Amino acid sequence: MKNTGYISRVLLPPLTLLLIGLPVTVAAQSPDSDSDIEVEEVKPRGDFWKYEELDTEKHDDAVSKSLGYVLNKSHQFANWVDGFFDDDRTRGIKNTTRLKLSYWGFFDQDDQYNDDDFSFNLRVKLPRAQKKVQFIITNDPDEELSSSRSGGVFPEQKQTEETTVGFRFFDLAGLESKIPGKFSTAMGVGFSSGDPTFRIEPRYIYTHDFDIWSTTFLQKIRWHTRDGWSLESRLDFDRALSEKYFLRFNNEIYWEEKEEDFDGYEFRPRVILSRRFSNKQALLYEWNNLFRSEPSFDLHTTALALRYRRQVWKPWFFVEVAPQYAFRNEDDWDPSAGLFAKVEVLLKKTDK
Repeated sequence: MKNTGYISRVLLPPLTLLLIGLPVTVAAQSPDSDSDIEVEEVKPRGDFWKYEELDTEKHDDAVSKSLGYVLNKSHQFANWVDGFFDDDRTRGIKNTTRLKLSYWGFFDQDDQYNDDDFSFNLRVKLPRAQKKVQFIITNDPDEELSSSRSGGVFPEQKQTEETTVGFRFFDLAGLESKIPGKFSTAMGVGFSSGDPTFRIEPRYIYTHDFDIWSTTFLQKIRWHTRDGWSLESRLDFDRALSEKYFLRFNNEIYWEEKEEDFDGYEFRPRVILSRRFSNKQALLYEWNNLFRSEPSFDLHTTALALRYRRQVWKPWFFVEVAPQYAFRNEDDWDPSAGLFAKVEVLLKKTDK
């Protein structure tokens, strides 16, 4: 990847200028194309603060009725932010056909965390399977949760040499009719140098809306023949502040059986303020933290970052740039500047 590392350094300066020139680019944008393959978006309708009542035919469980469940604007804003940034909350819930190609690079001022890589992720909804089965082929199957263990704002981007082929099954056991939430299970075989590997990952997600706040719980359990068991839990508290601003308190817990860096688990709380400029661009202000339970429960890293993402040229082409300052315990809390940049193709086939 030495050549790609050189390319990433060439790309970083113009992407940084793109962020600096942000105030010039926030003019109103034209709507996305109505083509069959497009970026999904839920556009506001009518009064922003007028909540939409729950469709009782779709949500008639006792929990929803007892808590006065409503589809509030915090929920809708959260769906837009997660969909635009392709957050993990939006994947593995709905069986859709999608293709994601990403080339990313990270540059640290001390050259300690420099890295870059190309990843692909193809998911195909299988016909005649009653929307229950999805075919997957990818070299990035882990799709870690939001915070980086190195103190960055992004998933722990790491080069992968393993290509995984498998399937995701959606609520085959019929649990969604008995328990609120969404269930799915992914199974796959990985191919690289050496023996093939096998992984299985069930996941569960449930979102509940109160009058103003919206909460979402996400649970993933994974077993891998090489890495053993791992567990990821996520709890979000979301609130729409206006038509343009959105606030999230994100909490994540991660544990892995064969973790090389340390024993115990990681706790990753962070605060996110989102600024939506249009349906084509948004900015996230992020404060990310990482605690480790061993040898004692201490703060390992804290980081401040700006994450800007913009759809350019075509509805499926994105550029993303994020300067950040990280403070790490292992570096005696000395500030370390870093820059993350990514170009991405994200195609989604929507149901008509």
